[in-house]
Amino acid sequence: MKTLLLIVDGRPMAVLLPGDRKLDYRKLSELTKASKIRMASPDEIEELTGLMPGGLTPLSECIRGLKVIVDASVQSKERVWTGGGSINALANVSVKDLLRALKPLVADISQ
Repeated sequence: MKTLLLIVDGRPMAVLLPGDRKLDYRKLSELTKASKIRMASPDEIEELTGLMPGGLTPLSECIRGLKVIVDASVQSKERVWTGGGSINALANVSVKDLLRALKPLVADISQ
């Protein structure tokens, strides 16, 4: 599962979706009623999370402090691999535990 840091109408937001799926900006825009959505720059990622691009993890306290949206397709899985905090680390986590910890909005946001 990949963790994306987006800037949605000027505010940071984390989006989690399976690695083989792409973010559907139209769906996300309709869901959030946002007029402008963009990927955070590498500098913004580091500034907002303290992590390097490619090392984002939903297990970080800084992600838990953001609005988080998880793609609905993740619910069909029991466990997922996700970023572990560096470009060289992964973590295998229970989807149920991840959803409980993040309290995200779960919605269809991928293609």
